[in-house]
Amino acid sequence: MSDLAKKLAIILVVGSTIVGCSKKEEGAASDASVATESAAPNSETIRANAAKNPEQLVSTQQSALEQNRLLIKSAQLQFEVKDVLKTTATLEQQLLQYNGYIENKQIDYQVSDRSQRDRSDGTVDIYEKITPMVQLTVRIPNDQVTTFLNNLLPLMLNFNTQSYEAKRYELKLLEEKLNTANQSNSSSNTVNNQLQQLTDLEVKDRLAYSTIRLEFFQQAKVRKSHDLNINRIATLDSDPLLTRIAEAFKVGLSYFKETILWLIQFWAFYFVFITIWVIRKHIELENKTANY
Repeated sequence: MSDLAKKLAIILVVGSTIVGCSKKEEGAASDASVATESAAPNSETIRANAAKNPEQLVSTQQSALEQNRLLIKSAQLQFEVKDVLKTTATLEQQLLQYNGYIENKQIDYQVSDRSQRDRSDGTVDIYEKITPMVQLTVRIPNDQVTTFLNNLLPLMLNFNTQSYEAKRYELKLLEEKLNTANQSNSSSNTVNNQLQQLTDLEVKDRLAYSTIRLEFFQQAKVRKSHDLNINRIATLDSDPLLTRIAEAFKVGLSYFKETILWLIQFWAFYFVFITIWVIRKHIELENKTANY
């Protein structure tokens, strides 16, 4: 009977151990599944909250008030692109399609960091961290501004800032004339009339062609260039050792001669010093003779 009890006890212990291990595995699996499920919404939340470029820059729908008024439009945008030169070429092609033109273009490579390495042959490797940047001022027919601005979106890698302005023709004309009047208070009537005419022409030109200022850049990259270390090249391009030793003796001899000539210039001081020394010795000699 005791053997049967021992066997039953062993079976119960083994069974309880197996059940406990299975529950732990199920608990670990359930914890892993919960962690995976909780991690998935977090990644989805990050994607949902990631900054995205706008779907359009300017609305294509115009109100009746906007359609019935003469508006002078201007815009300014800043964005990041993959390649500033390719983007500039693409914009120039698009301007031809919209009958626009470039009023001003400036390409700049801003250097934010610089390092160099000297080589044994006298050359210098220069490494620069540069940010290519382009500033464009373009003129677009007024009725093509919305289409042109919205077509810029495929060129953008990251969108930064935008400003858009649409002013009534009369208000813009009034602002320009007031500005002209303030600048020509002391001018003659002829000059004032010419300024007024030029102001009218400028405002009419802005009415026909809108001004859009674009500023775009690309990610910083490394530019490598080469330079020369003149001191190193001069050292490498020197004469042989024996010739340099002979030249050193010649230079030393010339310095010695110059030093002797410089010391001779003070002959008067030497003469006075020797005279004083002779007189002093003579007096000492007379004193010794008198004592004897």
